[in-house]
Amino acid sequence: MPFASLNDLRNLEVQVLHPVNEEGEFLLDHLRRIGCTATMEWPIPHRPSEEADVVFLAIEDDARDEIKKFVSSLGKAGPTILAIVSYENPTALQMVLESGAMAVIERPIKPFGLLTNLAIARNSWQTQQNMQRDLRKFKRKALGDKQVSRAKLILMAKNGMTEAAAHEDIRKMAMAQQLSMEEVAQTIISSEGDLPKLLKRG
Repeated sequence: MPFASLNDLRNLEVQVLHPVNEEGEFLLDHLRRIGCTATMEWPIPHRPSEEADVVFLAIEDDARDEIKKFVSSLGKAGPTILAIVSYENPTALQMVLESGAMAVIERPIKPFGLLTNLAIARNSWQTQQNMQRDLRKFKRKALGDKQVSRAKLILMAKNGMTEAAAHEDIRKMAMAQQLSMEEVAQTIISSEGDLPKLLKRG
């Protein structure tokens, strides 16, 4: 769910991938003042830190290959990415888009707006994660419903049952075997040639 308050930002583990210079140190210090646990690293590693909730990623032309490798390592539940850019050009914009960044921080980095961008990016990331989770649940349910329907058709064809009776048989087998109806349906589909024994056992 989205953040209830900005206090939720204070416990974030933040990985700053930025050249070690005055600007990078400024960003690091400001994140720590917000309350984040922040570390800085350069050059860009092959993958994010396992502890990182958020990554500030400097988009540098001479680090293009490293950025691509880093981005390719990110999973669906990877950290929230905020891109740091010096200027807008097609190459930089393409790298920002490929990074999956939820927000963009412009150079020179200023304190004003940094917290807002972090909060918005993190909230957008959480919303995206929730949508992906709901989509996975929907797909599993749709597949399960399809399997149950197919299993009912098998029982109806093999045993001359009505749809309601086939559904009830699947439900009883699920209860007796302490399985879900989807699991029982898959067993019926896989054991289509041995239905009488399966029904007797249920």
